[in-house]
Amino acid sequence: MLKKVFQYGIYPAVMLSASAILIYGMQQGYNYYVVSLSTIAIFGAFIFFLERQMPYNKSWLQGDDWNLDFLYYIINYFIKIIAQFQFLWLSEWFAFPKVFPTTLPFWLQVILALTIIDFFIYAIHLFSHKNMFLWRLHAIHHSAERLYFLNGEKRHALHQILEGAPGIIVCLIIGTPQSVLVTALAILAINMFMQHTNLDYKAGFLKKIFSVAELHRWHHRADFKDAQVNYGAWLIIWDYLFGTVYDKPEMARNLGEIGIKEEPAFPKTYAKQFLYPFNSKIRKEAVAGLKNQ
Repeated sequence: MLKKVFQYGIYPAVMLSASAILIYGMQQGYNYYVVSLSTIAIFGAFIFFLERQMPYNKSWLQGDDWNLDFLYYIINYFIKIIAQFQFLWLSEWFAFPKVFPTTLPFWLQVILALTIIDFFIYAIHLFSHKNMFLWRLHAIHHSAERLYFLNGEKRHALHQILEGAPGIIVCLIIGTPQSVLVTALAILAINMFMQHTNLDYKAGFLKKIFSVAELHRWHHRADFKDAQVNYGAWLIIWDYLFGTVYDKPEMARNLGEIGIKEEPAFPKTYAKQFLYPFNSKIRKEAVAGLKNQ
């Protein structure tokens, strides 16, 4: 009984408590990035601990990708911060009307900003599975051979910008306050932890609204044709609207392999993965691993 309560309660508990801490910190006037980074770090450590207590897949607790994924997280987090300042500066050059409803309660402003950002992430993510060059960038994310909280941010630096920039730019152009934007992005980061986590939790009816681990695991199946589903980063609503949702709860324990089946020798270092989209030799080496299977 207690296990079930935990399994169904942990997702809303994590997301609501993280959101409350972030919103409180922002409204108290603390430094945006101190509040954001410290909250992300605390909840990341908490989810890391929970994964070890109740893993979805015990074999995913072990891996040699920790250092690489942590490096991705640090680099991509600072890309986000730098990009926000650059986009904020650029947005001041555009004479668009500032229509963002700043009179709404702060939490509603955050939800609106998150929804805008998430829609553009969904669109770019979907297109990244259709366009060859974008797929080469996005393949770095899919190269993970296990799912756990940290590899949600395993992205090529260029794809990180291409995927996140449109929504952030739109938010800034229409006058979204920086505190709202930073809060929205921090909540998204924590949802990415919960979306990729190896924690064996259930979202219940919430998986009809949010993109949770139960749904996102299907997106990471190794066979490319099976991975064309569940693109949402925060909301799964976009997948329902555009017909890309997939959920087979009865098959959840028969997920199969994670990664890129067609490229079993995918490079393992940051430098080679950074060059992978642009270097045909590295890509040929990744595919060549098929011959050894």
